[in-house]
Amino acid sequence: MADPLLSVREITKRFGGLTAVDHVSFDVEAGQIFGVAGPNGSGKSTLFNIITKVPFAATGGTVQLEGRPMQGLSPHGIALAGIARTFQRENVFSNLSAIDNILVAVESRSPRLAFDQQVGDAEAMLDLVGFPATMHNLSAGALPVFYRKQLMIASALALKPRVLLMDEPASSLTGPEIDRMKQIILSVRGAGVTIVLIEHVLALLMDVSDRLMVLDQGRMIANGIPQEVIADPVVTEAYLGVQA
Repeated sequence: MADPLLSVREITKRFGGLTAVDHVSFDVEAGQIFGVAGPNGSGKSTLFNIITKVPFAATGGTVQLEGRPMQGLSPHGIALAGIARTFQRENVFSNLSAIDNILVAVESRSPRLAFDQQVGDAEAMLDLVGFPATMHNLSAGALPVFYRKQLMIASALALKPRVLLMDEPASSLTGPEIDRMKQIILSVRGAGVTIVLIEHVLALLMDVSDRLMVLDQGRMIANGIPQEVIADPVVTEAYLGVQA
């Protein structure tokens, strides 16, 4: 069996006496969509924070991308090494146009690339997530939530990551928009990007995930085939709030 693309071992985050992530270990294979589920406060977003060091580093544990340790890198270095992320809120540069938002990331990744090539790369990322060409020059701050989410994903993809960490991309979306987000997730995977996906919309998570990990109170309580994981009585009680 090939070595995992992303390997996380015993990663932990403590805030004083509170342990937000408690010795969590998992592997993600190249080409997978690896789902992460759990109730509010279970440590899901904190897990992404400490993997990327945005906004803080882990207390302990290791993260390796293709066997390369990430612990000694800065947040920017981790992103350029191949691990990018999105956030629950649509983090965009509100005063810039849609395409200028993507150009910020392209220039960060490829500062010596000719400007016309940078624009081409930015347009390709917007096309990948289905962002309308007619909206490229609109102010990002004036866009509806779904389009700002597309921009955030396209900006992360402009860093050319091997692994994209997506934090609740379907939050605040309507039913039809969730369906469109599902297609974006599958398109990103189809473009060769491995995905780790946090999502509260269980139907979406089950539809797209190859494997599913569940956290509760900072600890991993299940990791495996999604249909088997979600049927686990421990998961049913912790994640769905139903006594098994």
